[in-house]
Amino acid sequence: MKIKSIIVDDEKNGRENLAGILNQYCPEIELLGQADSAESGISLIRKCNPELVFLDIEMPKADGFQLLEHFKDFHFEVIFVTAFDNYAIKAIRFSATDYILKPININELKAAVETVAARIRQKMENQRMKELVYNISQPQNPRIGLPTGDRIEFVEVEKIIRCQGEGNYTHIYFKESRHLFVAKTLVEFEDLLKEYSFLRVHKTHLVNLKHVVSYLKNDGGILQLTNGDSISISRRRKETVLQEMKIMNKIKTFL
Repeated sequence: MKIKSIIVDDEKNGRENLAGILNQYCPEIELLGQADSAESGISLIRKCNPELVFLDIEMPKADGFQLLEHFKDFHFEVIFVTAFDNYAIKAIRFSATDYILKPININELKAAVETVAARIRQKMENQRMKELVYNISQPQNPRIGLPTGDRIEFVEVEKIIRCQGEGNYTHIYFKESRHLFVAKTLVEFEDLLKEYSFLRVHKTHLVNLKHVVSYLKNDGGILQLTNGDSISISRRRKETVLQEMKIMNKIKTFL
């Protein structure tokens, strides 16, 4: 499991040194970027949505603690990196996973990263359990876990407009051109979603019929969707698609 991370430190040598050590000794860390101040660190956190922030405490204008004050909800872990041991107590008050002192001790850094990795894995398991409880209580509008890279994103099924298969992967499309590339086959999604108005209209397309806005009668037919996409219906699936849409009162004016 890769841990998406950033470094916030006003000293260039400090950032480069830490990045080099992480690259050599902590292969589970994936560095998304570096920031040289609290202000640029805030922007980088909001842009990259990291799981872990290596945060220097003593920085000009605003320190590491003032950076954290800009966030109400912490969706990331923190490892403080400081040359001042007296900051440790305040770091703990900010629920830091751990802290390491400069100059960096490799074993201490590895131990801190291992602690963070365990916490992140636990968060993922806790989220899975929360989603299970939610889906049991809300069977009409469940959330589905979509594995993307090294994380799982949970989304409401009704917000999915269509799925497009690509080998062992599937593109999941939402409104406003947003989409996820997921490590599951279209057949798997067809089995999971068929009871929620999703229908296979083509060998590579699974469509949420609730998002159909119109039906065009050329060739096998074309479905126009709420996000502006136009999806062709294969000839052999046409009758099934029309029947399902008729049941949903989607195309009664066209037939």
